[in-house]
This record gives sequence, C-alpha cells and structure tokens, in this order.
Amino acid sequence: MIEQSHMAIKDYIGTDEIKMTRLLKISAKFAPVAIALVLAGCSSGASIADYAWGDSADSSNPVAGKTKAGLTAAPDASTYKYTPALPTKSNRSASSSGLSTPPKNSQRVYVVVNDRPITGFDIAQRMRLNKALGRRQLSRKGTVKELINDAVQLSELRKNKMSITDRQLDGAIKQMTGANGSTPAKLKATLRKRGVSFSALKEQIRASLALRYLMQRSGAKVNKVDDAAVERRLRKINSDPRRQGVTVYLLRQVDLPVENMNSAMGGQLLQARAVEAQQIAQRYKGCSSLRRAASGIYNVKVSKTIQADGRRLPAQMRKALRSAGRGKLLGPMRSAGGIQMIGFCGTKRIEPPKATREQVKNMMQNESFGNAAERVLRDLRRKAYIDYKVPSVRS
Repeated sequence: MIEQSHMAIKDYIGTDEIKMTRLLKISAKFAPVAIALVLAGCSSGASIADYAWGDSADSSNPVAGKTKAGLTAAPDASTYKYTPALPTKSNRSASSSGLSTPPKNSQRVYVVVNDRPITGFDIAQRMRLNKALGRRQLSRKGTVKELINDAVQLSELRKNKMSITDRQLDGAIKQMTGANGSTPAKLKATLRKRGVSFSALKEQIRASLALRYLMQRSGAKVNKVDDAAVERRLRKINSDPRRQGVTVYLLRQVDLPVENMNSAMGGQLLQARAVEAQQIAQRYKGCSSLRRAASGIYNVKVSKTIQADGRRLPAQMRKALRSAGRGKLLGPMRSAGGIQMIGFCGTKRIEPPKATREQVKNMMQNESFGNAAERVLRDLRRKAYIDYKVPSVRS
C-alpha cells in the first residue's frame, strides 16, 4: 500500500466525484516518499526499522593456534564482514527488454476473487514492485493476501458505481513524480529496469485509492496520534542498540591457494607458498600497493576491501591487526585452501541516521490508518467470493 494519509476520513465531504478528486490530491501528498526511493536508485528507507544495524557483538570466534606445519591457522576475514540493513541495489536479472523472463506458472490462476483471477504473473509483479518501492518484503502467501485485498476493494468500488480512470491515475502519478523533480517516464523506465510493469504500479495505486473511498463511505475512524506517544516511540527507536554506530575494520585478504594439500608433498607445497607470501610481505607498502606487491607470483588472489564489523572480530585479531599497522601484512597463516595474509587498511566509523520526530509521527499515523483499513477489509473479505485454486497460497 502506498504511504497512507492520516487525515480523518470524515473530513472528506461533497459528491462522490468531488470526493474522488480530493482523494487523488491527498494521495499525491503521501506517495512521493516511495516514488523518491525508486528514482534515487535504492529499495529501502520507507520504514525506520530498515536502519537496524545487524547483529549484536560476538567475540566467541578465537584465533586458532599453531598448526603442525608451523603456520598459524588463518581466520577468514570475510567471516566478519559488516552487513548493515541498508538499501541494496535492485535485482539485476532483468533482461535487455527491462522485464524479467516470466516466472514458471506465470499464467496459472492461483485465486479467483469475485470475477477477477489472480495469476502467478500478478504475484511476481507485486513482489518485485514492493521490493522496488522499499516496502516490507512479504512471503508469497502475504503477497497473495495483498492482491486479494486489492481485488476486493476494486470490486466493491464497482458495486458503488465508482471508478478511478487511467486519466485520473496518470494525473496523480504526474503529481507524485513532479514532487521529486522527476517525470512519469523516468519512473516507468526505472521500474522497467527492475522487471516491474508500470501497470502493476497503477493497479496498486488504483486499489489504494479505492480503499480510501470505501473507508470514507463506511465512516471508518482513524485514531489521532498523541504527541507524547510520538516522543516515547522516538526515544525507543533512537536508543535501540541495533541502531548505534559501529567501527568497521577495513581489510584486504591475500590467498595463495595450494592444490593437493593432503598429498605426500602437501607440506612442502605449503612451505613453498609461504616463502612466496613472505616475498609479497616484503614488497608491501600499504593496501594500495597490494596488487603490485603480488605481481609476478603465480595464482595469488587479492580481495577487495572488506568492511569487517569490529564487534565481531576476536579481540586477539583486533590486537594483531593494530600491532601490524597499515604498513605490514598479518601472516603468512595457513588457511583451508593454502596460505593467507591479511592487510589492515584502517578503520571507519559508520553512524546510522537518527530518526526524526516527523518520521516517527508519520510512521505511527500510517499504523493508525492501517489498523482502520484492516477493519474495513475484514468486512469486505467476508462478503467477497474468494476461491483458492492453489490451496498452498491460502493464508
């Protein structure tokens, strides 16, 4: 569902046509948040919860002792890679036409709602749309439920002899994109690159507007958000340990693979590779010199910079890295596949953005609107004919 209005439903007055026009204008105020995220090239940010900062500290991974070959066992630096819950780039599997290859069973009918079928293609499109708009990712069952709700809303709108025309939708989308200095054509192109049909967005907006109209007609009550409650929620969010800053260690890993380590010559092969590793270490003048230091030596793999979560790195490893400093490589050490060294490129502090009062208030208003909407939808679903052709998608 697009960003929901927190205005009281009873405030909409006038004839049905006037009401619908006002709904379109109100929606244009709240939808640009999601549209802006898409145009900016990210797929998250609409929810404050999206700024959670990964797992708690874990220092239970010890650095292993000496091996029988006399080399310290190497910890895999990528094990400690820092992975914040930040926006990620969209799925790049779309074909050159912009739309992904239709999924298996795309034309299969999963559910019929009154007289409208919901196909596998509808489900796939909605899942991609939700991802593109930075919404909470739903399971297949959750997505089917969302599509059922949309079909019920549009069906009820038709019963009330009302409709939302393409022209009205185009006008609303133009307002939404215009608020972000963009155009419908640019939004359409962005969605297409992510394998999303523009009609999928239009149908979702059409259903959302239909719900607003039905809530208005039923006299649904949207509870107001108390300022004191907003302040309490804001303090709770900003004090959450998961949203505190973290220091990451910038590391580069050097691997010298050894084949047939378990053979009779395995020990000698390891020692030979260890000598080559020492040659790299002698040439090493810092992370920027790493590839040059490894040049001329057979089969050396140098990683890109790894952002290792300082909370998860064992204390012994942190101490060793700081002791080695930026001008020396840590190692050589024995790894599962041969010989390994680690370069320490420094540290970086990453701070999550603090939630603002306005963000929290909007979030709570949306929750209040969502609760009122769910009450209306429950009644509509009870009256609708819903036939699950595929029982496994039943909620």
